Amino acid sequence: MIRINLLPEEFRPSERTSPKLFAAVLMSVISVCGAFGWFGYVYLGKLQQREAERVQLEEQLASKREAVQYHQGLSAERTDFQSRAKTIQEISESRVVWTRVLDELVDVVNNDGDVDRHRAWFDRLNVKDGRDAKVGPTLTMPGSVQGDSLDAVADFNEDVEGASFYSFVASKGLPSARRNEDETRRPAESLSFQLELSFQPPKEWAAAPAK
Repeated sequence: MIRINLLPEEFRPSERTSPKLFAAVLMSVISVCGAFGWFGYVYLGKLQQREAERVQLEEQLASKREAVQYHQGLSAERTDFQSRAKTIQEISESRVVWTRVLDELVDVVNNDGDVDRHRAWFDRLNVKDGRDAKVGPTLTMPGSVQGDSLDAVADFNEDVEGASFYSFVASKGLPSARRNEDETRRPAESLSFQLELSFQPPKEWAAAPAK
């Protein structure tokens, strides 16, 4: 059956929303708001956690970057040190150890005080550098031995050849002697000669076997 309300609109009773519908709508609104709230809480919490992790990672990266820079600096210093050490080693191997040569030559001249074998003295010592890397220096020493026996000159040259520095010598001048007399000396006779030693190139000194 159809019911028609002929009363004007302002006099008509208002229709109320069904309690069930209102409760359903209210629950839906609460659920949606709760879902948004939970999502916001989770999202903001995760965002804050990720932000803290990012800050921590940036700090770790900064510390690692400092360590890397320090390591690179040490590596550069190590490379520089190795280059300097190599240069020093090359210089040490290529230089002529004149102090050793002269010390041993003085020992040969003195011959532990054995003047019966030879008593030698020298006027000067001349050293001439080699012309290039293939030619070593030359040492020239004009001197004399006491007496007029050629054996003293031969013995002196033999002692020179027996010295350990002689392993650095490439060639030796032929021994020769000239007789001299000096009345101010006792004995007055002496034999003058010249010791000439041509050494190997400096780079070969370190490799030369010592006798």
